[in-house]
Parts: sequence; C-alpha cells; structure tokens
Amino acid sequence: MGAGTFLTGGALGGSVFGASRRKRRTRGRRKLRGRAVRGARLRNAVQISDAGPLSGAKLFEDVITYYNLGEHRTATEADLKTSQWLADHLRGAGLATTFQSFSLRQFFFQQAGLTIAGRRIRAFPLWFPRPTENGPLNTSLTLFDKENPRGVSEKIALLKFPFDPRATVTATRTDGIDSSVKTREGIEAGRVGPTHSEVINAAAKAGARAVVAITEGPTGEIIALNSPEGAEPWPIPVALAGPRDEPALMEAARSGVAASLFVDGVDQRETRAKNVIGRLDRGKELIVVSTPQSGWFRCAAERGPGIALFLGLARWASRRASETGFLFVSTSGHELGGLGMKAFLKELAPSSDRVLCWLHLGAGIAAYAWEETATGWKRLREPDSRRSLMTSADLVPILTSSFAGMPGLTPTVGRAVGEFEYIINARYRVCGIAAAHRFHHTPADSPEMTGPEILEPVGRALVRTIEAIETR
Repeated sequence: MGAGTFLTGGALGGSVFGASRRKRRTRGRRKLRGRAVRGARLRNAVQISDAGPLSGAKLFEDVITYYNLGEHRTATEADLKTSQWLADHLRGAGLATTFQSFSLRQFFFQQAGLTIAGRRIRAFPLWFPRPTENGPLNTSLTLFDKENPRGVSEKIALLKFPFDPRATVTATRTDGIDSSVKTREGIEAGRVGPTHSEVINAAAKAGARAVVAITEGPTGEIIALNSPEGAEPWPIPVALAGPRDEPALMEAARSGVAASLFVDGVDQRETRAKNVIGRLDRGKELIVVSTPQSGWFRCAAERGPGIALFLGLARWASRRASETGFLFVSTSGHELGGLGMKAFLKELAPSSDRVLCWLHLGAGIAAYAWEETATGWKRLREPDSRRSLMTSADLVPILTSSFAGMPGLTPTVGRAVGEFEYIINARYRVCGIAAAHRFHHTPADSPEMTGPEILEPVGRALVRTIEAIETR
C-alpha cells in the first residue's frame, strides 16, 4: 500500500448502463492477450469498453487516474493538473467549463525525515510548517509533558496526538507523554484543534527546538491533520510520525540518543489554486454537484470516489433529456480550511431559490471495510459502514428510498461535517456523503482501498436521488 503508479488494463467490475459482463470480459481477455502489464506494484484489470458513465469499471478507472496524478495538496503541480484533467473531462462531456482561481499562502513541501541512532523514521510536517533552517536539526528527543515542561530546552519534544473516535477533548496521560489532544468523532478526526496548538506552543515556550508528534491510529500510518484557514507557521518545526515507530521513538527519548530532524520546503506567501466549474444550462432550476479535489496525499479512497462520481454524474446528466440545469464544481483548498468552497460560495454560487438540491460528494464515500487479524489488516469485500448521509430534513423520504439497504447511508438531519457545513449554513437544500475510512489522511490511501463493486451502487443511488428530486 502507499504511493506509486497504479495501472489499468483487463476486466473487472459491473456496468450501470453498459454491456453485459460476459461481453466485457471477453473483450478484456482479447485486449490483454499477449501483453504484459508492468511498472506498478499494484495491478488490477479494468475493462471499460461500452461501459456506462456510472459503471463500477469506469468509476474505478477515474479513481486510478486521479491517484496517478500525484499528491493532491492545494496549489501544487498535481493539484493544478487535477483541475485541468477535471475541466477537460467536463468539456468532453459537453459542459461549459471554466476555472475559478483563488489565492492562498502555501508551503510547498519537498522532504522530511527523522533519524534516531542512525535509524530513519518516516515523518511529515504539521501544517502550517516551519522548515528546519540550514539543514537538519541535530539534538536529542525527550518526552514532553506541558504540565511539567522541564528538561526540553534545546531538544526535540516528543508527544502524542491520540486517536479516539468516540472522544471529545479530554485530558489523560499515558507513558509520560502529554496526550491531552483528543480527536473529535469519526470524520472530524483529521483536523488541527486548539489543544494541538496549546501543547505545541507550550513546548516552544519551554525552549524545545522542534516537536515530533505521534499520530495514534489503528493502522500504524502517519495521519495528516487539516489546517484551519489562515494558519501561520508554527513557532518551531513540527513533524508527525506514525504509531508503528512509537516504540523506537519512546526508547530514543528515554535513552537520550542522538536525533536529527529535517523539514524542507518553500513557504510561498502568494500562490493560486483553481476550482473547476461545469454548467449544463437548461432552465432556471438547478441541481448543484460538488466535490473537494485536494488532500494531503494521493487520497485514492478519501477523494477518489467523490471525484469519480462527480465525473460520472456529469457524463450521465449531459446525455439525458431534462429541463433541469446542472452545475458541477470541484474545489481545491479542502485541507486548508475549505478555501475553495468558501471562495465559490462567496463569489459564484447560484442563489438558493434556484437550487432544487445541492449534492455534495465528500470524503470516503465508497471505501472497503478492513479487519485487524493476527497477521495484520485484511480487506473485506463490503464497504465501510462508517459513512454519514447528511441532509436537509425535507429530503429524508427521497434518500431513505434511494439509499435503502446501503451500509451506513441512512439519512441524518442535523449533522454537518467538512464542506457540507458551509453549504447548509448558506441555506441550500442539500444532501451529502462523508466518511473517514480506515486509511483516511494517510500515505497508504491507495486504489485498493476502493473498487468497482462498491462504487457502482453509490452511483445508482445518486441517479435515483436526482431523478426523484426532479419529479417532485
């Protein structure tokens, strides 16, 4: 699992509006006969000939393409390529397509690393980063307790950002490390909060030269945390490490062995990112479809399903006779306080009285469930049920019918997370899906976290939802 190129070829998955499985499999075998697929650690076979725009195969192909564009942090080369790719496909589907550019401050991360007693530990900066100046910072690690901060001066403070999906902010301690930072439940778990700031600032005030924070979680991976809008660089460099490295970090902090931290990148105070907007102008009434396009890493199952369903719905909408107009918007800036969505709502969003429904495709819409076994994590065939289908109250009957029997997708009123919160606060009639899957916000979020068989049912349900909204 993790970063790399994911190739497609062959036959996998069903079709919503396409040819029979038997025909597609036969064509897939003919296409692949005699050809070796090389160059990727992860290999899957996807045949999309004659597949409909919301077939599982076509959706999964778009997930893979999105993944292969690179790490999707806002305003990076990969993010700008993503904007162009989305615009090209919307235009190809017949939508009038434009960009909305917005400005931001961004840190263009190049590399980070932590070395303890000659052992390299994987690290990733906490936004907004402060790089280590003039090369690596060479000192030692020490356990940090903000209630008793002595002994941290000129050293790297080691602490934890515990993972507890049931917790609000509470104060506990384990292993002598300050662990007062608790995450909010489920899909709010990946956000920097006031208590993170408190413990980092306390370490800086006590004279620490840097902070290393272990992001506790079930998979052992580093979990990146979203940054609030307008965040300034931390007073000292802050790097995140995964829980799989906790034993080595703890031992290094207790023994006082040499440690070296390196965070490198460019802080650019003024750069630009692009939202993508596609329109089907057919009448006064509109259905809006939105999805975030940016995130910390390659985001295959975090962002990929939303991106794929966004494109699939655009292709589907363009082919059908309807008097309802459609507006599709993909927004960058998600991990930085939802900057792109805020810009769209402020400058270009249609008035709420024109919108029949705003459909928001958030994180983790279709990700596999995983089971922890004695030999490690095992992927299950069913979707992770820890999904939330959030909605305006009057849409509950429609959604109850269109999403019937789908794990976790029972309509919920009064819950608003991520960019859905901005939309509903702007008083739109809205429904949306979001989730934090098992490898959410981690470098291991690769295409194997999702697949055709769990993408396609969501596409079918979204089509049923739009058709029902148009006829009522």
